[in-house]
Amino acid sequence: MRIEAALFNGVGTRLEHTELELAGPRRDEVLVRLLASGICHSDLSFIDGSWPAPLPIVLGHEGFGVVEAVGPGVESPRVGERVVLTFSPACGRCRFCLAGRSNLCVVADRCMNDGCMWDGTTRLSRGDLSVHHLALVSSFATHTVVPAAGAIPVEPALDPAIGCLLGCGVTTGILSVTRRAQVRPGESVAVFACGGVGLSAIAGAALVSAYPVIAVDPLADKRALALELGATHVIDPGLGDPAQQIRELVPGGVDHAFEAIGRPEVAAAAFASVTTGGTTTLIGQPAIGVTAAFPVYDVTQFEHTILGSNLGAAVPALHIPQLAKLIVAGRLDLSPLITDRYALSEIGAAVARTGSGHAGRVVLDLVA
Repeated sequence: MRIEAALFNGVGTRLEHTELELAGPRRDEVLVRLLASGICHSDLSFIDGSWPAPLPIVLGHEGFGVVEAVGPGVESPRVGERVVLTFSPACGRCRFCLAGRSNLCVVADRCMNDGCMWDGTTRLSRGDLSVHHLALVSSFATHTVVPAAGAIPVEPALDPAIGCLLGCGVTTGILSVTRRAQVRPGESVAVFACGGVGLSAIAGAALVSAYPVIAVDPLADKRALALELGATHVIDPGLGDPAQQIRELVPGGVDHAFEAIGRPEVAAAAFASVTTGGTTTLIGQPAIGVTAAFPVYDVTQFEHTILGSNLGAAVPALHIPQLAKLIVAGRLDLSPLITDRYALSEIGAAVARTGSGHAGRVVLDLVA
């Protein structure tokens, strides 16, 4: 079938709004008509060359849509389901999936690197040229084919614009707090950088009744968004050392600090803001090869914990529907997170707005 998509041909080129051919679903796959897609900072990392990508490729890994067809081996009642797409569907066979850590699935990781489906091939093409998939999703398009395990059924009432963000940013932010770092009620939290993931971490901290919840960001509009999403205090690092400002609010330092932009100097500031025995969780993803340094004496003597977080250690098939229920029930209000919406034909402007640093989350409306 012919679909519309945003095609990425390489660093230094604009995403091309074009038509591609999409083959039907094969065994254990489903065809999804996309309703919305988020634009994540990770997409920008492919566009600017910070991360390598097989080319050409359809980017986008935060998708929400409706199942329109199924391949062999998939139960036909799945047609009509409203689904969130995940870049980390469980293969069910690797050591990480068997250990309940499907966010680290080695098969999904191979598909990410190779730009292919589970069987090593692609469903996208342009004439005789094969087009790669991003992370088993490729949501910058009107339709996509994904593994059936990667299309996670959710509450039908879930707003597609919010639902697509559960595919990565929202789940990463919230579960980095609630699952990876296991923040408990009353514990103090500081979140460094209030992009989409950082703002979601703030919402997660509010969800579990952390206090105080301190947002650190140089932009006034981001600090205002943080207050809407549950921050109790905000800090402008332009006014002085943020770790010192935090320690003035919380003597001794916070129990948990989250770095959500992927910069070594911000990671160091987050570490410096944590109390004895506290935890620093690194959520932001830098360019490949970037390193950070921490004072080893402090880590050992004061038993600091430094955690990495991939999707917040989520098991997508379990945790995405849970978050969707909280949103639909009104227990988790993420509406302030979405600051900009664009059509697929406006992909260039949407990417530029995402990269400006001033947006909360940018969403593509894909309803025809």
